Amino acid sequence: MKIAHWVMKNGSGMYRVALDLSIAEKSRGLDSLCLDCDPEKGEIAGGLDADIHVLHTHIPDSIDTRKAKVVWVCHGTPENMFHSSVDESHKGHGAGDAWMVCHHYLHRSDVVVTFWPRHYEIWKSLAGKHADVESIPMGVDRTFWVKQPSTGKFAGEPSVLSAENCHWIKWPYDLFIAWAWASAELRKARLHVFYLPLEQCKWFYPLAFDSGAAYRSFIVSGVMQPEGLRNAFASVDFYAGLVRYGDHNRISLEAHAAGCPVISYRGNEYADYWVDEGDQRVIAQQLLAILRGEIPKRKTPETPDISETAAAMAQIYERIA
Repeated sequence: MKIAHWVMKNGSGMYRVALDLSIAEKSRGLDSLCLDCDPEKGEIAGGLDADIHVLHTHIPDSIDTRKAKVVWVCHGTPENMFHSSVDESHKGHGAGDAWMVCHHYLHRSDVVVTFWPRHYEIWKSLAGKHADVESIPMGVDRTFWVKQPSTGKFAGEPSVLSAENCHWIKWPYDLFIAWAWASAELRKARLHVFYLPLEQCKWFYPLAFDSGAAYRSFIVSGVMQPEGLRNAFASVDFYAGLVRYGDHNRISLEAHAAGCPVISYRGNEYADYWVDEGDQRVIAQQLLAILRGEIPKRKTPETPDISETAAAMAQIYERIA
């Protein structure tokens, strides 16, 4: 069986999930390919004859989705899709519409796959009784994301890392405001923020500076490669991944698998500590209690391995082939 995973190869977490999943499927004996859906990249021809097309970003227009077997992996949160569409609509006629893309594939895919039980309930309620919606575990490569010795401890007692893709659903706005208040009480603490896009610095740097968060922080736009990120998890005391609605994401799973204690909004089952989304004053007090060791770790399930994700996908392929 030949499987084609279609994705933008842009280095994002979505791309990493698609790539790791394809590799894991190959280890199960499937002829699985991870291909760039951009026609200019020249990879489309290699997947036209696939038995099953797995949509992560976009299926090439040269593939007739009315006849092809399509599995849509919905990476984005429903709220993010909806918000993005409303936001884009202000640009006028012809603007991007992620919500309409969701609406289209929700009703035209053979199977819809999500990695979040919360999202499953939403997509299932929107899809109608004829749609096949599946919730499967989001796994990471646990042969790579393991606890290891640090090559050098990051500054701070304690030290906190955050390296989220800077979109409104998980950007460090709340973290900067709460950090200013919390670190004023815990003066040796340091926050390390990576992946802050240059085009957003004109907003985030004044926020961090004026609030006081920048005084006890190291903030850069650089993106760490997997080896560097794995070392960073071993070199800090906590990872802060404040994703709206308490959803887990790939990087929080990577941190969890690598043994770095994870702080999230309430709801992420893989997070060691929860703070309440909303009032930043409350977040600051909860963050302070965590950093001082006053809050016990939560009992969390083991991070899923990508092989578990591949096994669940293989069952789907066999059912619809």
